[in-house]
Amino acid sequence: MNRKPYPTELADSPKTKIWIWSAVALLITNFVVVGIVAFLIHRDSVQSDPQPSAAQQRQ
Repeated sequence: MNRKPYPTELADSPKTKIWIWSAVALLITNFVVVGIVAFLIHRDSVQSDPQPSAAQQRQ
């Protein structure tokens, strides 16, 4: 008697587990990269310039 496997049984197959973990790892990697880029952009935009450059002082 051949029956269709339940979705939980499909998730137990090694191929499906690899795809799931690959997708999770890719999402985590993307979030980390986006977070680092956002942090760097934010840091550069709020950096103050305490010492004006020599060209600005001459004006």
